[in-house]
Amino acid sequence: MAKRPPTIPDSELDVLKVLWERGQATVRESLETLKAAGRQWSYATVATLLDRLETKGLVESDRKELAFVYRPTISSQEVRQRRVSSLVDKLYEGEPGLLVLHLLKSHPLDPGQALEVREVLDQMSAGKARKKS
Repeated sequence: MAKRPPTIPDSELDVLKVLWERGQATVRESLETLKAAGRQWSYATVATLLDRLETKGLVESDRKELAFVYRPTISSQEVRQRRVSSLVDKLYEGEPGLLVLHLLKSHPLDPGQALEVREVLDQMSAGKARKKS
């Protein structure tokens, strides 16, 4: 049985976003960035979140002088993929098409994005037509 990837609550995701943006950061640097973005967390809260992320294997740290420096070990793309897969499983009975339909009906696309979606759909349709032949 495959091991399920760890969940990433929104608070941990906020800290990961700082690391993706900066590449690496200490607790204090992360705290300063989060405060500038409107998060009113304490140093201890950010340290705890980074510790949880490290325990889950999503960040790694090494000690540089007096402070630990944290770096992400997971990409933002991988986190997005996991979250979307979880959303499809939990809310759309494992049917990604239902999520796509919901998004297209409830969130308007700009013309460039609409064209890109159309091209992807056309490619998918052409691929299925070839498989039937």
